[in-house]
Amino acid sequence: MNYSTVMHQLRWLWQPLTAFVAALLLLLNLLLWLFWYQPASEVLTESSHRLGESLARTLAFDVAAPLQRGDRLAISLLLNRTAEEPLVTSVTLSSVDQDLTLASRPSNREPLQPTQFSHPVHFESELLGHTEIQLDRRPWIDWQTRTVRSWFLFNLLALAGAGGLLYWHSRMEHATTARLARQLTDNLPEWRDAFSGPPEAQLKALVERLSDAMDRNGQILRTLATSTDQGETERLLEQVHLAGVKGAYCDVALLNVQCHNWDALTRQYDAHQLQALWASYEHMITQVGELYGGVLLPEGFTLVFGLGDDDHYAMNAVCAARVLQMAAEQRFRQSTWLQPSFGYSLSAGPAFVSRTSKHGLPLPLVTGDAAQWLQQVSALQPRDTIFLAEPLLQHLEVNQNIEVSLLRDVTLSDGGRLEVWELDAIRGNRDRLLASQAKTLLDTR
Repeated sequence: MNYSTVMHQLRWLWQPLTAFVAALLLLLNLLLWLFWYQPASEVLTESSHRLGESLARTLAFDVAAPLQRGDRLAISLLLNRTAEEPLVTSVTLSSVDQDLTLASRPSNREPLQPTQFSHPVHFESELLGHTEIQLDRRPWIDWQTRTVRSWFLFNLLALAGAGGLLYWHSRMEHATTARLARQLTDNLPEWRDAFSGPPEAQLKALVERLSDAMDRNGQILRTLATSTDQGETERLLEQVHLAGVKGAYCDVALLNVQCHNWDALTRQYDAHQLQALWASYEHMITQVGELYGGVLLPEGFTLVFGLGDDDHYAMNAVCAARVLQMAAEQRFRQSTWLQPSFGYSLSAGPAFVSRTSKHGLPLPLVTGDAAQWLQQVSALQPRDTIFLAEPLLQHLEVNQNIEVSLLRDVTLSDGGRLEVWELDAIRGNRDRLLASQAKTLLDTR
């Protein structure tokens, strides 16, 4: 077996994923050494040092009085008792003035790389001698040996697992590209030469050949992608330009629609029926938003108004809420089946409009005072009524065209006050126009 044959059989190793796995394993080993092995070694060494110093200091304090009296029996008992402590291999007491050297009973085990600790023995201010304690480092060395073995086994298993993953990934990728190559070459024989070499090269060649075709037939692809029964994606496409590429501060109005009999609906309908019912109401809310320049936010039944150049966005939000209220009431009266019961919350104010995605399409995401005030109003859970935050009434057009009554004064988390009002009526002939729109909305459903 020559060198070229070996390299051909190991070609599954030469891919970008191999370098990534190797770098990841190296990084993991570095992190283990830096954040586990090194701190653990320092802690064990420090603990052993503190234990030796503590035992030597305690022994020096205990033998001071017996050494002053010359009581060798008491000193021997103290030395032997200290020698029975874990890790202690020998204990020695030496006194130059008394020409005395005493040691504990010899240990049954041979110390491995012992460490000695000494402490002077004082009686009042007189130096009587020194105590010496010898600690065995065998447990620390055993821990170090086990750690190295575990590290070696971990890396061996990691390399084996990574090698198996790379080999499996290479085989799956090869099988996928081979099938695609056969399909394309059968239908497009002139592309046969493009599918050779590693899978990355084949994929690059495929993208290059398809890019021109996608540019020429992009409209067909978009039409296929937006062909849904409810037309939701088509409406979202029309509203994409309102999201903007960059975030911006602006004044907006928000309308939130809450369902209050969800538990009753789940008991009445099965999952498929409830999904169809819910989709029909979402479709209705989206239609009303489209009529009054509102955009359905991705977090639920919330419409935002004022993202365009319309100066009547606040009144449009009120009209949209009223149309939805009347449409839901008419649908409730016409249907013999249980229908959702909604409450409507409105707020307006400054907000930061950023960009998020739903179904792969960019949509606006609203945060700021308007959203916070809307949460406070929604927390009151209006039922078949429309609640408005006081900042919405500061718009002259809204103030002059509606009749409201004060519902509650809410204390905000920052200590401020927020008045919540209930919509009583819309003045003039506008309410009849909104009722007509609600009826038309139901008739075309």
